[in-house]
Amino acid sequence: MSEAVHTPACRKALAIIRASGHVIVDANFPASDLLVLAGAAAQWGASLTVRNAHVRDEGELEKIAAAGRGHVTFDLAE
Repeated sequence: MSEAVHTPACRKALAIIRASGHVIVDANFPASDLLVLAGAAAQWGASLTVRNAHVRDEGELEKIAAAGRGHVTFDLAE
């Protein structure tokens, strides 16, 4: 994927996605990590659920959704 440095939690989630696992993460992950995870979910046919998505603005969520191409679910419950 990307050569950028990701958080340890992001690296762990990427490993799970690449093994065809489905992952749930919090919206407080860095935006760059969420974009990478969404893209990986689309690439590997996995699903990514983003909890507490209400903390992100609409534009960020749209970018993450686009990167995930139908493989991202957002939990908007407060």
